[in-house]
Amino acid sequence: MTAVILDFHEFSVPAEVHGYLAEHLGFPSYYGKNLDALYDCLTELSEDCCVTVVRAGKDFEEGFLTVFSDAAEENRHFFCTGSGR
Repeated sequence: MTAVILDFHEFSVPAEVHGYLAEHLGFPSYYGKNLDALYDCLTELSEDCCVTVVRAGKDFEEGFLTVFSDAAEENRHFFCTGSGR
């Protein structure tokens, strides 16, 4: 299982989060680095993956949390913990 800790304290803008996730989850080079592309990549995972979220209260967090929640409902291989949802 791939396990990633996503600490929003470490990121200033959404593009940094997308880059981090792309690198640590092995997204393809054509990953669009937006929330729709993130959802697509998360729902296509074929091996178990867990993202543990550490919230920082930043405005852009909610979009990521929504995508994580939706993707976890769609793909049995994706899990998200610590999101406070």
